[in-house]
Amino acid sequence: MIECICDCLPDGTLYGLVDNGVLIAGAYLGLELDGWLAEKIGKYARPGLGAIIGGAIGNLVSDVLGAVTDPAILPMVGGIALGCILPMMLIPFIERAMSRR
Repeated sequence: MIECICDCLPDGTLYGLVDNGVLIAGAYLGLELDGWLAEKIGKYARPGLGAIIGGAIGNLVSDVLGAVTDPAILPMVGGIALGCILPMMLIPFIERAMSRR
């Protein structure tokens, strides 16, 4: 039955459902990193850094889960994950540059 429903939907629909569903669920569950980061990093934790990191990680997880569940996008899962991870590597450099202001 699920196969029949998936066959009727345009390619990428299942990906979009899982991708946004995971992000929305994470937001409602209140997965907060700000407090944890402030505790670990101390005075160096800029307000909002937890939201930036949490958003980046949440996006990576939801994109990968979406790609794994959608047969139309499954072959691209490696590129999708890499595309999410590469910009995350810039966060420490951006934070350093912003703290020098």
